[in-house]
Amino acid sequence: MHKRAKGEISMTEESFLFVTRTLNDNHRQCGGVDGVEFLIYNWGLAWKHYDNPVHRHSFYEVCYVLDGEGEYEDDEVTYKLECGSLFASLPGHWHQIRSRTGLKLFFVAFEVIAADSSPETRRYEADLLGCPSPVVAGQERVTALLWRALYRHVLLQPADDGPQTNGLCNLLLRSFPATFGRHDGSSASKPKSFSRSRSHLVQLAKRYIRDNLSSPLRLEEVAAYLNVSARHLSRIFKEELGQSLVDYVTRIRMHEAEGLLKTTLCSVKEIADLTGYHSVHYFTRVFADRYGIPPAEYRRKTLSSNL
Repeated sequence: MHKRAKGEISMTEESFLFVTRTLNDNHRQCGGVDGVEFLIYNWGLAWKHYDNPVHRHSFYEVCYVLDGEGEYEDDEVTYKLECGSLFASLPGHWHQIRSRTGLKLFFVAFEVIAADSSPETRRYEADLLGCPSPVVAGQERVTALLWRALYRHVLLQPADDGPQTNGLCNLLLRSFPATFGRHDGSSASKPKSFSRSRSHLVQLAKRYIRDNLSSPLRLEEVAAYLNVSARHLSRIFKEELGQSLVDYVTRIRMHEAEGLLKTTLCSVKEIADLTGYHSVHYFTRVFADRYGIPPAEYRRKTLSSNL
């Protein structure tokens, strides 16, 4: 049903829906053999994608334009999209897709599973977050070929929910850093690459902090994870965010604690532990300094205001 008369693979709205459903039902995790493992939030094949609102997210999203024209805005910089364009939405970046005619898109939203903090995992994220441009176009690239190979394979072998399809998924995701890391070497591209190389370290640090809130999160610990000196990390964190890493950690911990007080039945002690405070007294003092009242009272007031 998905083949053309001469053995070519059909490209229809129906086949897009079929491949999307098959991948999302069976391939939400891949990799791991070479030290990098991926958690897939969503596989997508859009028959006609027009505009979406300006937004950001904490995961990666990489798209491939099969047909159509449009624009992609990333952190207030606008890029042209056309047939063959590949573009990456990085964690924390405000972005938007715009198209009057509609774009045929393949896309995948994912994050890198970093439980073991392997050197390969850190290198993958450093390379992808440090890409000089979120959009690449022009010549046919490995990533584009792998997108089409995965699409064809799922249509021809829909029952294969095992190693072959997973292997193709892994090859596709592993191709992203090399694809987006390339540039023409011109002097015009170098300042942007240098600027983003600083910001990608901060992005990695913020992600590590988010995923390890219950640990001490000392400056030296985060710097060791990123393989940079504590002094260097402290300096670029201050320059990029206008606050110290210690202040940032406290802010994120308090934001998480506030959410847990509002939405869970966890005790104040449990919330203190979850957000990295192993002294309830110290947690209460920090929370009261920020919100003006102790956490238990904050919870009571929040609950009463919602009645």
